[in-house]
Amino acid sequence: MDTYESIRYRLLGPVELYHDGSAIDLSSTKIRLMLTALALAPNTVVSFEALGEVLWDGGPPPSARSNVRTYATALRRALDQGSRNRLVSKSGGYLLATAPEELDVHVFARLAETGRRALAEGEAASARTHLRQALGLWRGHAGEGLPPRRALAGHLDALAEQRLLAEEDLMEAELAVGRHAEQVGVARRLVTDHPLRERCWAALMLALYRSGDVAAALEAFTEARNRLVEGLGLEPGPRLQQLHAAMLNRDSALLAQPVATAPVAAGTRCQLPHQAPVVDRAEEVRSVVSAVCDDATGPQVVVVHGPAGAGKSSVALLAAHQAAWRFPDGQLYVDLASAGLSSDTAARWRESLTGKRALVVIDHCTTAAQLRPLLVSEPGCAFVVTADSPLAAVDATARVPVARLTPSAAIAMLSRLVGRARLVSERHARDLVARCDHLPLAIRAVAAVLIQSPRLGIEDLVPRLHDENLLDELAVDDLDPRARLLGRYRELTASDPMSATAFRHLGGGMPVGELPPHVARRLVEHGLLEDGRIGPLAKLVAAELTVQPSEWAS
Repeated sequence: MDTYESIRYRLLGPVELYHDGSAIDLSSTKIRLMLTALALAPNTVVSFEALGEVLWDGGPPPSARSNVRTYATALRRALDQGSRNRLVSKSGGYLLATAPEELDVHVFARLAETGRRALAEGEAASARTHLRQALGLWRGHAGEGLPPRRALAGHLDALAEQRLLAEEDLMEAELAVGRHAEQVGVARRLVTDHPLRERCWAALMLALYRSGDVAAALEAFTEARNRLVEGLGLEPGPRLQQLHAAMLNRDSALLAQPVATAPVAAGTRCQLPHQAPVVDRAEEVRSVVSAVCDDATGPQVVVVHGPAGAGKSSVALLAAHQAAWRFPDGQLYVDLASAGLSSDTAARWRESLTGKRALVVIDHCTTAAQLRPLLVSEPGCAFVVTADSPLAAVDATARVPVARLTPSAAIAMLSRLVGRARLVSERHARDLVARCDHLPLAIRAVAAVLIQSPRLGIEDLVPRLHDENLLDELAVDDLDPRARLLGRYRELTASDPMSATAFRHLGGGMPVGELPPHVARRLVEHGLLEDGRIGPLAKLVAAELTVQPSEWAS
């Protein structure tokens, strides 16, 4: 294993090659295609002819064999940083020598299979842990960014199918441990993307039923039947039919008690929440992974900072899942927004990390004073911290800013959440994400509105998002920008009433430039101000506080 420890092959998203935790430049499309073909058949000779099919999609030039050798030489240079003999020349082709743990495809398959077995054995909590870790390896579509190739299509489609199976298994595990309401949105996304998958429809029906929405569960069966009849000319299978009948009869067996989930002790394999792929954050994720995997002396502390709702937690968690293999003693998660840590608790926390190689994600940090008690000097540990401000007083080894999405990336995110078919108008889609201030949290909220109302078009939703009711429309479960911003305001009120008052004045029209510098810094620390401006959603919250401060503050 020592021979391969410093390099990783990543196909579950954009094709990437890593050495010692750092990405190696693979800007050449031909090189990425060749690496993909070899990594999909590790430790197996891939013939010149097969490589030619991948490189030129069935139309290789007369000089194909010579060109393949040229590309192999370039790939070998990239592969052999710090080692030798990774790309082996064999009679008739090439072989990529690799250990299973180096290839994300293999690690995903192993974790997914472990989770699947646990689910079959009734160990839903264990299944959930393994399946979340497996799906956390995905950074997009397999081979994302590669040009279409018939020789690769079957392999990449098979990986997509394995991913979907793992998502279905995870939904089943989540339902088994009682997370019903949380799975409604997940199941709706899957039935939108895969309308002929009966297992997805069954999960949606069960999630709705156990959440108390029996009518919606029965309506989901009707929609599933219509899709199956239209798409395949078939009635729903026995599983859906039996589930529907049980719901009509209010069968008490459908309300199975959730499995108890024991707390996970420090040092266990993974406590990281599942994180779905994010849009247009590859560079930020790569920067975090590179920083936490740096072999420099001392623990790594990476601050991921940006506007409230920009997706800092998503970036941090996705990076942590990708870097998890470097931290064998565990990957831990602390949410400071919900966890008040006493000095004794912090001391026990630090003691539990003594002598460990652990990766810790600390979410929703506000100040350096809040963070310092959680940090340890263990050289094998790394900390990924999310905050609205850069936490300038923290001695961080790296700071990674997370900005708003570009308009095109925001539309791509909305499309992924609700399905391309819902975005019938480019203009309305742009208006919709603009009203969301191009923030992922707000985009997820409007996507939830669209998912909950399948007949609602984006052209109908945009006019509803005027200032006077925008925050009301975005208040969907935990995807509520107003609730997030009010939480920050309450924290500020408790520690600095003067700065909280200044925030309310911004809602009344006071220019940001009139704020005293120390007040502006406090507002930045709490995510209520950024880059010398107040965001439109924050300004709406401030305006509400100006009109009825006591009502909203409570």
